[in-house]
Amino acid sequence: MVRQEIENHGGDVKEFVSEIKVEWAHCDYAGIVFYPNFYIWFDQGTERLFRENGLSYAQLADEFGIDGMPLLETGTTYKNASKLGADLTITSWIDAWEGKTFLIKHRVMHADGREALEGFERRIFVIKDTELERGIRAIPAPDEIRARFAD
Repeated sequence: MVRQEIENHGGDVKEFVSEIKVEWAHCDYAGIVFYPNFYIWFDQGTERLFRENGLSYAQLADEFGIDGMPLLETGTTYKNASKLGADLTITSWIDAWEGKTFLIKHRVMHADGREALEGFERRIFVIKDTELERGIRAIPAPDEIRARFAD
């Protein structure tokens, strides 16, 4: 179950917060969240953070010609296991804009205040480029996109 706390859709959303109740389908045989599920939740947090700033995948394509936000690097530091039945809060935010890449961080907290883990995703914006063999190329984040996350 996922509950979203932000209903802005107009921009200037600095953090996106989701609440998740750990269910059996999220867990391994030991009743602990199977680690790939965190990466699914991170990806969802990123998409929802952008959408709440008026930057859904469709809007990125229509307004900026952006064909996607591929993942370049990801990582997680686990601190306290997340078990079946746990109530988790996942907070996602843009931590840095670095040339053509941007860093998104995700913090997962237990309902009792213990940190479960912290993770990150390093991504880029890409546009179609038919002159390249792979068909896409990275671009710097447009200033208008950065501005929607600025203080």
